[in-house]
Amino acid sequence: MTLGESVWYVGFHFAYGLVKYLPTLSGDVLRYAVLKPFLKGLRGWVSFRDNVTIWFPEGVSVDAGSMIGENCFLDGFGGLTIGRDVLIAHNASLISEDHGFASRRVPIRRQAKTTAPIVIEDDVWIGCGARILKGVTVGRGAIVGAGSVVTTDVAPYSIVGGVPARVIEMRPDDTTAETEPGHRGAAGSD
Repeated sequence: MTLGESVWYVGFHFAYGLVKYLPTLSGDVLRYAVLKPFLKGLRGWVSFRDNVTIWFPEGVSVDAGSMIGENCFLDGFGGLTIGRDVLIAHNASLISEDHGFASRRVPIRRQAKTTAPIVIEDDVWIGCGARILKGVTVGRGAIVGAGSVVTTDVAPYSIVGGVPARVIEMRPDDTTAETEPGHRGAAGSD
């Protein structure tokens, strides 16, 4: 790490540390203002709730209308892209790196890390305590259930849950059906 990079990281952690734990609304505004120059991309208003931890902010991009809940962990080392109108509930972790373990002769701590980008497409809901691991793409409109561990790509509009996460069902497609007058929709159908 160069001296310039070291100064940049110290500046980020100092500035963000001043606002990381402030209560909601005023804290959200101040966190946004501090994160704007440090993140790879921050397009439009994004709400960062209190105690969101961000490692390697230069690898993190977040699009407008998204909300990152309390106590979340965002790891940009391998790249992290969060789309538009994404909801990430409290205590979720998005981890774009992993420890290497190819050799028994070298302690795991000293082995090279493996990285792969995480992509969260638009209109995704990630439940509380979920873990999204390196190399995963969560497709548009998908839902990741609370406490799930996602190790493989999630298809658009699917609902996944469990450890490891598996498809539970698909979100209903109400975009092509014409609603007749007096029709109550799927939830109220006879």
